[in-house]
Amino acid sequence: MLLWQEYKETDPSDYQYSQFCELFRKWKKNLDLSMRHEHLAGEKLFVDYCGQTVPIVDASTGEIRDAQVFVAVTES
Repeated sequence: MLLWQEYKETDPSDYQYSQFCELFRKWKKNLDLSMRHEHLAGEKLFVDYCGQTVPIVDASTGEIRDAQVFVAVTES
């Protein structure tokens, strides 16, 4: 939806949402969506931000704080 809205801002008279989605799905089928990295084991660390927070409760005070979630992957 966001991609279509941005598209419409640049050309308001062109495709409406349903036609845009249909053409986008056809275009997307032709993409090779793989990401290959060649590196030595342990050489790199990949970190991604999850986007959501997790409530953490301090057992002694009961205070609730939100913690950011990150995922880290290394290959060995």
